Amino acid sequence: MEELLLKIQDIELKTFSSDEASKLYQLIDKNRVQIGEWLLWVDKTNSVEDVEKLIEEYNGRRERGEGMNFGIWYQANLIGYISFASIDKTRRTAGIAYWLDNEYQGKGIITKSCKNLVEYGFNELNLNRIEISCAEGNDKSRAIPQRLGFKEEGIIRESELIRSGKLVDNHLYALLKQDWEK
Repeated sequence: MEELLLKIQDIELKTFSSDEASKLYQLIDKNRVQIGEWLLWVDKTNSVEDVEKLIEEYNGRRERGEGMNFGIWYQANLIGYISFASIDKTRRTAGIAYWLDNEYQGKGIITKSCKNLVEYGFNELNLNRIEISCAEGNDKSRAIPQRLGFKEEGIIRESELIRSGKLVDNHLYALLKQDWEK
């Protein structure tokens, strides 16, 4: 499957190829404590081979139109991940997920990356609604949809299991195409 590249200023969002598994594994491993606090799959990702399987799954989902996964590249370095974790073509909706290397946080990179993905979703994928769900307590993640004009539509109680074994609430944010165009 052909690589997909989205660019905004000095940030590139690029779909993963299998030869990038080692780079992605190194990034996950470097940020294991930080991202693992919120994302349980991190604790099950313990080798380059595990990441190769993830990339294979990502590319299969893209081929089926069920999702799109990108590496976030900044100044030619892989520094994070962003995706349409789910795409529902029938309802024209998608959900965004993201994480970023701790060293690069606070520079607006995730905000710009999300904005780029939102524009791609509305303009190229003909989506009508894009959602972002963030766990209670993950204030950095919650700031992104707020900054981009997403509306908080509700709280899904005790729906997210985090590393501590605790179930926490999820805040659901959504943005409609008509609101983005304004």
